[in-house]
Amino acid sequence: MMRRIIIFLAAFLFTFLTVRAQQLTDIPLRTLDGKLVSLSSSNKKLTVVVFLSPECPLSQSYILNLNRIQQQNASLLQVVGIFPGTSYSYSDYITFRDKYKVNFDLFVDSSKSLVKALAALVTPEVFLLDTNFKVLYAGAIDNWAIDLGTKRYAASEHYLPDAIAAYVAGEPIILTRKKAIGCFISDL
Repeated sequence: MMRRIIIFLAAFLFTFLTVRAQQLTDIPLRTLDGKLVSLSSSNKKLTVVVFLSPECPLSQSYILNLNRIQQQNASLLQVVGIFPGTSYSYSDYITFRDKYKVNFDLFVDSSKSLVKALAALVTPEVFLLDTNFKVLYAGAIDNWAIDLGTKRYAASEHYLPDAIAAYVAGEPIILTRKKAIGCFISDL
């Protein structure tokens, strides 16, 4: 009897994760020039999805770190910035990209379908996905931000880079979730 329960639970979990991954790849996103795309267009082993807001000071402050992560791991991963909702215009997004010198792709999730699928709450919040779109790590980039308006001099824990390094080394990712500090994603 116990074996049947375990087999059933394993089958259910596999189906749930497969459906969720399929749902992530089916979510329509728009480029900053209005073209329709999806997350499935990547040919990298890892994808870092980061939710951003043009007016969030932490979104602005973390671009340098995200650019560095993208550059240091360019052969392995892609960073994808997502602007959720309809609170801002495309010109706001382009201004943000140009002002903060973003060197990774930016997309708009106007229906907030990706926000809902990943259960994102704040900007910036990151999700490290493997090639099957399984979430390997979710949450804060590091521990630099203590609270809104309160930061350490320098980060002493690097959650996202550590998760990437563990994956690359073939080791288990010990910390798979850390609460992100940032600006709440609005309902608009």
